[in-house]
Amino acid sequence: MRIETVMIENINGIKALNLNFSSRMNIICGMNGVGKSTILEVISQAFSYSSNSKIRRNARAVKGVAKVVVDGEASSLDISAFQPHDSQRESIRAVGESLKLLYIKDIRSIEYQRLNGILPDEERTENTYMLQLMNGVSSNTIKSWLSNRILFEGQGRFSEAEIHNLNVAKRCFSILDKSVEFSHLDHTRFDLMVNTSRGEIYFEYLSSGFKSVFFILLGLIKEIEFNSYPKVKVSDFDGVILIDEADSHIHPYWQAPLLEALRTIFSNAQIIITTHSAHMIQAAESEELIPLGLDDNNEVIRLETIKSEYGFKGWTVEEILEDVMGLNETRSNDYINIRKDFEDALENEDYEKATEAFGILNKMLHPRSPMRKIFEIQLGSLGD
Repeated sequence: MRIETVMIENINGIKALNLNFSSRMNIICGMNGVGKSTILEVISQAFSYSSNSKIRRNARAVKGVAKVVVDGEASSLDISAFQPHDSQRESIRAVGESLKLLYIKDIRSIEYQRLNGILPDEERTENTYMLQLMNGVSSNTIKSWLSNRILFEGQGRFSEAEIHNLNVAKRCFSILDKSVEFSHLDHTRFDLMVNTSRGEIYFEYLSSGFKSVFFILLGLIKEIEFNSYPKVKVSDFDGVILIDEADSHIHPYWQAPLLEALRTIFSNAQIIITTHSAHMIQAAESEELIPLGLDDNNEVIRLETIKSEYGFKGWTVEEILEDVMGLNETRSNDYINIRKDFEDALENEDYEKATEAFGILNKMLHPRSPMRKIFEIQLGSLGD
């Protein structure tokens, strides 16, 4: 199953936007307020009966319209709702296989959960899943699902797909840091224990960055198992994965490895994520990027980017922020103001003010910044 195109008119902050998606990885990037999350909400609404959605008509229009094309079949949405408690939609025709759409939302906390026993898998049907899909993947059953698999893995009852998925789940613990690995299931409390360089700890005691990654990877693996019968290997899952704010809570050093893990583990899925991360953009292929910005009329548009067979792998974070994400300036306002004072003093040949401004810039700049020498030469041009 694949999302081919999405058309949105007058929904949330989007006046008119048409997007085509690749069959594998799609990375929607851009500043806050350009509608990245709205796109995921519109897609998920095409597979759901639920009214639990954030999408509303634009305040400038009497009706919002959206169309999602899935495997050549179109789902249409007309929405006049604007107030918080208005009906979410007037009409929609759901398309695709809902059980093949997985939605990871931006809130991904994993709190300690005591298990009083090993629980069976959730029973899923198309209808029940279509009602809860808009809530996104839940963390509540990650621990019970993994504990179930670990407890019974030696019984010889698992299918080949279940064995494969469990092995993948265990490897997920070491994806960010090789010193971290799954240890064992404590039989007295049914707690998942993890080995770290600082000793053995509870699964829930890992950092928020680790847990955000586990929420995504383990949450997707258990959802694929809950939603498929017979069970399928996660590498064979051919549905669609939506992830909002994929970089949330994750250290920049780990963001590119997460992107590669998604490509590798779910190698047959279509993946559509949103991000603010320049580090994820660095790791992306150019055809994977969908950069959004604002035009001269402050309307959301898809930005044109430089095409290269190597994507943005040789670009600095600053270059990506400016030329891909549309950031006008990567330095602080304080720095910009002092630099302007320095430039104005040079223009006015005011050596005293230029020297004062240079002294501040000298302390602000990175120790290896080449700008320090440039400013020093410019100051020297004024003489004493």
